[in-house]
Formats: sequence, structure tokens, C-alpha cells
Amino acid sequence: MANKSITDPHVPARFAYAGAYTVRTPGGRSARADARPALGITLFEVEPRTGALSPIEAVSCVNPAHLTLNREQTRLYALNETDDYGAQGGSGSIETYAIDAAGGHLNLIGRQAVDAMPAHFSIDPSGRFVVVANYAGGTFQLLPIVPDGSVGAVVSELRQTGSGPHQRQQAPHPHMVLFDPSGGYAAVTDLGCDRVEILKIDDGRLIRVSAAAVAPGSGPRHLAFGNNGRILYVINELAATIVAFDFDPASGHLGRQIQSIGTVPAVFPLRKSTAALLMHPSGRFLYGSNRKFEDHPLADSIVAFRVDAATGELALIGHTSAAIDFARTMAFDPGGAWLYVLNQKGDSIVQFAIDAHSGALVPTGCVAEVMTPAGLVFLT
Repeated sequence: MANKSITDPHVPARFAYAGAYTVRTPGGRSARADARPALGITLFEVEPRTGALSPIEAVSCVNPAHLTLNREQTRLYALNETDDYGAQGGSGSIETYAIDAAGGHLNLIGRQAVDAMPAHFSIDPSGRFVVVANYAGGTFQLLPIVPDGSVGAVVSELRQTGSGPHQRQQAPHPHMVLFDPSGGYAAVTDLGCDRVEILKIDDGRLIRVSAAAVAPGSGPRHLAFGNNGRILYVINELAATIVAFDFDPASGHLGRQIQSIGTVPAVFPLRKSTAALLMHPSGRFLYGSNRKFEDHPLADSIVAFRVDAATGELALIGHTSAAIDFARTMAFDPGGAWLYVLNQKGDSIVQFAIDAHSGALVPTGCVAEVMTPAGLVFLT
């Protein structure tokens, strides 16, 4: 019997945008990408029946490592992961592009400085602010979205302190910002300090609400909410684990640790590295990516877990390693039928169908070439 994928024909994507590393790629890149670096952001047409990606054009942009759309899908925001922006240098930036509704084409309308080497950002549910995590700068910053849809100057900042036992933890390294489903709070990670925090926006300022620690040397990187926003999952880059915490969406309080589970087998090389974490829109499956630094059959893989509807605990479904080559991030299509894996060293975006019953990933054969891809969003 053929695998049945999860589909929703009512929300097909028309276009997709892929960001890529253009210079100084963290973790390395292929010889092909050295010889022919990415230009920046690639616009794809999406075939509605198969989800296949066909390139239309590329826009020059420096290290657009993370992309997001506003709710109206009239603006695309690109995070420039750099530390040499501005007259004095030392800054990263966020670019804003106006989107042509008919053809998906991009027009740059603004670029705003943030702290050094920004890693991730999110738009708050009101659409009024952006919160950015600055990896090298050691800060979380709040920026307003101004009337033309571009990003204004920083209005509030939280500077991190602390360190950890790993060689990559000699200073704070903010890594992700994710608003909870209720929209009242932002969960954030600090890879350098082994800390997960909850922030809120109060009268145009960022305020700390609660925090929880992971095991020393874990390196929390990315986040996902589950169980109707009552559980926060954290993938730890340096330890290759996923930790689940209770979360109270009414108060913003992070509670007890529910579970810690590995993304790789117990017998595994010393150097581990995870990257992305995604909860399927159904809430039934959670996916994480492993990136290869030492030889092991599952060092480059996507790990899938089944989510217990009552407790939120995770149970391993399995690993997918075919066609995975240093998977930096992943994205679902708008209907949740497919998972797209962005292979930083494989210079490709690979599509998998999601089995509706088991959550297993099934290769579709659809592959798009992009040098050092780092981010993907869909326009419906």
C-alpha cells in the first residue's frame, strides 16, 4: 500500500524564497559553492500538485541566513548574518523587501542595523515589532516595524551574560526567538549560557519573564511549541538532545523538565551538532536535524518523533539519512504535506512527503539546487 501524505489543497504555495550564505559560511561549504557562491535570495515558482521548486530569479543579498514574511505576505524580511555592516562596521542587519503580488518579485525598501552576527528573528503577532537574537553581539534586540513595512532602529535591548563549559561557550550566544501560539511571550535560547528564557514586549521594551537551564555544555539552539502551546521543546546543538519543558501561556512561566531525549544513538562520536527543530502543523510529529562533523551513518540525518497527545513526550519514529548533507534548516509547505530540507554542504533543497499515519519521511525525488541554502519561506 502506498504511503499517504498529509495534504491540504486549500493552501497551496505559489512561490518560495530561499536564503543562502554568500560569504564566511559557518560550519563550512562545498567546493562547488567556493567556486560559484550563492548570490543571496532565490525566488522559486512552486508547482501546486507536486510542490516542486523551479527557480525564477536571484536577488543579491549578503548572507540572508533567515527569512520571514509578514502576515499579509506583502513584505519579506531577510536577516543579514554579518558583522561588517555600516560605516563603522561591527553590525549585522535586517533587510526589508516589498513583494510583487503577481510574480513574487522583490524590491528592497530598507536595511536596518542590528548587533553583530544576528542568528534569528521573529515578528511579534501584532505585526508591530521584530525581536532579533544576535549570536556574536550577545543581545536580544527589539525593533519597530514602521508604516512602510520596513524595520526601524533598535528601541530596546537585553544584554546577556554568562558562559558554559564547552569551547564554543566562552560568551553568550543568543540563537533563536519564537513567539508562543498565544502571542503573549517570546521564547529565546542562549547557546553560550545553556539557558532558555521567556521574554515579553511591555510598552515598547523587552522584559525577562522566566528562565530555565539545560545541562551544562548542551548549547540550546532552536525551539518549537507543542500541546497547544503548553510545552516548549528545545534542541541542543552541542549535546544532540531535545529537552521538553512545561510552559504556562497565561503567566509565561517555564516549569519542570518533562523529558530529555537524544537525536542520535547512544553510541556516537564525540562531536555532535544539531540545527533545526520543527513541530508539524498537526502537532503529532516533531523533526530535528543532525549535521555531520564525524563519521557515523546517522551523523547527517533528520530525526522524527511522535508526540504523545496527552503528555507531550516524544517517541522515536526513526532517522532519514538519504540525500541529507549538513541540514542547516527545514521548512514545511503551507499545507504540511511536505518537509523541505536545506542541505548547506549539499547545495540543495530536498523534498520529503510526510506519511499521514506514521510521520515517516518519504523521498519524492524533487530536488532544487541552491548553493549553501540557509532559509526557506513560502508565499501562498
